[in-house]
Amino acid sequence: MRETKGWDPTPYQWATAGYMGAIETGKTICGILFGGSVYLGYLSGINATEAPEIKDENRKEAIRSVRNLFRGFIERFGDTDCQALTGCDWSKKEDIKRYFKEKVYENTCYHQFEYVLDKCLDK
Repeated sequence: MRETKGWDPTPYQWATAGYMGAIETGKTICGILFGGSVYLGYLSGINATEAPEIKDENRKEAIRSVRNLFRGFIERFGDTDCQALTGCDWSKKEDIKRYFKEKVYENTCYHQFEYVLDKCLDK
């Protein structure tokens, strides 16, 4: 499809270039951290004309920045798993309802989003 449509995948490949930093933490990922890792990877390759290579210094920087984001998040919040962070199992309707009814996000997700946003904007 990309050849027939003229779509350039390079910027999108860079968006996830730092994901290895997340994997290296040994934890699963919440959506806020995933978004932050995509953003940091994107920034690392914003001026690139080619997809990231394994030994590319910008890719290594993307990995380092995402690793630091995750390590700081874990240090501050204790985990990266959404269920562990919110106490909600998103496969259960009653937990989803409780999340919104009790405004669980006010004491969890809001603070996590603020942390990730601060770290990403400092980049």
